[in-house]
Parts: sequence; structure tokens; C-alpha cells
Amino acid sequence: MNSNLTHAAGVIRAVLGSVPFEQAAAVAHALDTARLLVDPHRAPATVLLRTPGGGWSRIPRPLTELERKALDWDAACARARYVAQAVARHLAGQVGPADIRVDGDRVKVVLRVDGPERWTRWRAYFGITIVGEGARPYTVIGEGVRDGVRVTVVAHGAGATLPCAAPTAPTRSFRLGDTVYDLALPLRDVHGDVWYFQGCRRQDGMPLMSVDGRPERCSLANVAAHVGPLTPVPAPLPDDVDPAAPPLTPVPAHGPAGPAR
Repeated sequence: MNSNLTHAAGVIRAVLGSVPFEQAAAVAHALDTARLLVDPHRAPATVLLRTPGGGWSRIPRPLTELERKALDWDAACARARYVAQAVARHLAGQVGPADIRVDGDRVKVVLRVDGPERWTRWRAYFGITIVGEGARPYTVIGEGVRDGVRVTVVAHGAGATLPCAAPTAPTRSFRLGDTVYDLALPLRDVHGDVWYFQGCRRQDGMPLMSVDGRPERCSLANVAAHVGPLTPVPAPLPDDVDPAAPPLTPVPAHGPAGPAR
């Protein structure tokens, strides 16, 4: 029995004055039944958790692989939002319009870059290691990492102030997830079809691929998701070159007997 019942009945009787104790006790019991009175000696509640088999247990079950992935994803998205807020504060004092968006566990930044020196500073700030040309004129797209979060930077220039977008090697690299694709080479899917990048991109910079001879285009992300993994197709050697032939020995400029007189 709730030990507060007698005390509650006394309080009710004192307030009402002429009410008999039995009536005050009845009111107190009604309050207790409605759980409006706190029992100071009530035993603590026991929390039961549902088990995978449909039963109940007092011990929390270990997380499943799907639950762990969901928690990791939530943490990655939270980091991306934090980095986006930090980038927004940094860009607040910069000249020119900018746009910052969070896409899941990544951040996409659109900004204007005036001059190669400023582009060099932005590359260092965002940790950009891969640079490619954008779909619009005077636009480059950089892929980098800022505070552990992947960042895609779309930089708009103008005329002579356009940042240098050509990489040092003859490649057209694009990072998708954990994979870096060389778009200068055709990509073969699991069914044997070969996809080509013809220079077209979506507005967000995603490359558009097409099978040779077909006008339809599909984003690289969809191609990789539905018919991946994709493997690069090496450029073929010229018809007159034998890959098994030994390399040619260079001929001295002045001949074996020294310079001609």
C-alpha cells in the first residue's frame, strides 16, 4: 500500500474540515488509483528489452551490423554538417557569392575564384587532390577532404582568371565513393559493355557516360551502382607496333666515330 495514503487523507480532511475520515480516505484512494500520489517506497521499475526471438530480456542485446552501419552513417552525416558550418563561417568574410550544401556524409561548395593564387589557397584549405573540368565554361571541380569529410568544390572563374584545371598527368580523374576513375579511358562494366565519357556533366559535376554508338547518357554513379564494378580499358597500341618487340637503341647524334668534319 502507498504509505502516503494516510497522510493524503489527513490533508484532505484538514482542508475540507467537516468531512469524515472515511470520505477523505476514499478521495485519497481515488487519487492513488489515478497515480496522482507518489509512493516513496515504490520499487524501481525494471526495463525489459525485446530480444530477436520475440522474448524479453533485462540485458541490452548487441547491435546488429545494420544498426552499427546506421549509427556510423549518422555520425558521418553529423560530421559533414559540422564541417559545412565551419566552412560557412570561413566563407562569410570572403568576396563573391558562395553556396554550401550537405549531401549525406559529404559537403558540396560552389564559389568564385579570381586568379590562380586564390585557387591555390582554396585547394590547400579543402585538401583538394583531384581537379577536373566542369560542365560550364571557366569552371573546375575539385575533390578534397576537410577535417575527415569529403568535399566537392565547384569553382567558377572568368577568362584569364580561370584556375588551372589541367592535371600534371594526362588523366581526367573523378572520385566516386572510394574509387577514382580515369575518365580519359573507356570503362568496361560487368556485362562487357564499354562506357565513354564525352565531356558532358550534370550541373553538380557528375560525369555523364554513354555506350559507344548510343545517344543515351547515364551518370557515372548510376553506371557504377547498377553494372559495376567498372574496369578501365587500356588504350590500344598502334597497328604497326609489336608489343613484344624490344625497345629501339637510340642512335648517337654524331655517329660512333665522333662528330663529322
